This record gives sequence, C-alpha cells and structure tokens, in this order.
Amino acid sequence: MDSYADWKEKDVKEIRRLDRSEKEEYKRLKATVLGTLTDKSWLIPFTEEVEATMFDVDSTLLVYGCFVDGVLAAVSTLDTDKAEFFEVAEAAGMPMEKKGGELGGSMVLPEYRGQNLMWEINSVLFAAARDMGFAYLVATAHPDNIASNTSLLKLGLDYKKTIIRTGSYTRNVYGKEL
Repeated sequence: MDSYADWKEKDVKEIRRLDRSEKEEYKRLKATVLGTLTDKSWLIPFTEEVEATMFDVDSTLLVYGCFVDGVLAAVSTLDTDKAEFFEVAEAAGMPMEKKGGELGGSMVLPEYRGQNLMWEINSVLFAAARDMGFAYLVATAHPDNIASNTSLLKLGLDYKKTIIRTGSYTRNVYGKEL
C-alpha cells in the first residue's frame, strides 16, 4: 500500500463533461496547444459556430476534460452528429445505418503530454458511447502524430486507411464496432 507521502505526490485527476462556465478555460487550453504545434495541420479546428454551441446541454458534441490538480490539462470530444463525421465513418467501413460517434478534438497541454491523459478521457467517452447505445466509434489522427495514433490503437480502434479530410487534412482513419 502507498504511504501518505506517496499518495500526496500523485496528481489528483477528474474527467468529466465540460459546461458553458468552462468555455474560457477550454479556449486558453486550445490557444496554448495551437501555439506549441510546429505543424498546425495536426489539429482540425472547430468552426466558430460549433464552438458557440459545444458547451450547451443539448449539443451533439460532448466535450470532456481531464483536470489535474484543478487545471484543465486535456480535452477530447465525442461527436454524435453523423452528418459531421459521415466521411470518416464511411472510410472506416462502419455500418452507416447504425448509431455511431466520432472521437476527436483532442488536445493536451504540453506539460501534461506523455501521461496517458488522452487515453483516459477517450476511455470515458468510449464507455459513454456504449451507454448511449452506439454501434461503432471512429476517430482520425494526423499520420505523424505518433501519440494520437498510439492512443487510438491502445483504445482498441483499428486502423482502416489514410484519407484527405475536409479538403486538405491528411488523416489516418480508425474505427471499431462496439
């Protein structure tokens, strides 16, 4: 068993859905992450319209965050609007007549990278998708983003193929029937 001193040294993590009151924290995290990317094409930005509604209770985009010692250290999303991820689901060969979702919008602050936070958030989103009766999940990652590709494989998604998404973003496509 860990001693109190060992326990005290561990980071306290909380993973949960973000709400409208945390929109500014999300924006700061996004600005920091974008500021550190040497290749901005690693992240497909959400449109202003999506960002305006993504924290609403009835949004089809569920935004989850991982807080470490009270700091929003990482975020990821589950998109439940098939019209938004049809291209990816089709490329992954998923059953289009069934309910599915897309994991995406994943970002981790530089000082928290390498701590499996993305895998932890996406594991929670994976479980949420199962609870909501989803038949499959899809996800994409830039081919050069080793951490994201590894995390998706560790989550149990299968690599399907590489596509050009949204006109100019090269992405590895992953999918899994649940």
